[in-house]
Amino acid sequence: MTFSFLLKRILLGLFLTAVGGVLPLLMAQAAKAQTSPQTTNIQIQANVNPACKITGTQNINFGTYDPLGAHATTPLDAQGEVSVKCLPKTQATIKLDEGSNASSSSSCTAPLRQMANADARLPYGLYKDAARSEVWGCDLSNAVEYTAPNASPANFPIYGRILAADNLPSGTLDQLKPGAYIDTVQVTVSF
Repeated sequence: MTFSFLLKRILLGLFLTAVGGVLPLLMAQAAKAQTSPQTTNIQIQANVNPACKITGTQNINFGTYDPLGAHATTPLDAQGEVSVKCLPKTQATIKLDEGSNASSSSSCTAPLRQMANADARLPYGLYKDAARSEVWGCDLSNAVEYTAPNASPANFPIYGRILAADNLPSGTLDQLKPGAYIDTVQVTVSF
């Protein structure tokens, strides 16, 4: 064995002894550092806005209006429906506009709706009640107010009426002609 070899072994032994004594101390410090966790909190939040949607409609079909016979003195009634689904506690307003053929003196407060066949017009009304006494219009005075008790769809009947021919505005019968009369009314739900 040479002296340099022996010196290398001694130095290696001293190094391993030193490392063997320091290494456990370092590991103990690392373990100690891991046993002191830091904590904090974060908030989780979301906003849910009021919401409603129209889930369905049923058109109003009056069928045949006979102004010189059955409906000369008796109105012709029909019924449709709009279904609305809202989140619970949402306050909604359901409006029916004046229609696409409204009279020139029509307004949201007093809608004067008319079905059309080319240039001929047949007046009709839409109502909130079966007695057809409460006009359903498009301002707050005559719209339907609704507060949803739950998230189930709610059905709102729309009661339609064509007046008896004897009660139609003057001149209406003179311009009526045979054929199909139609109108389109927009339903709006505000919330």
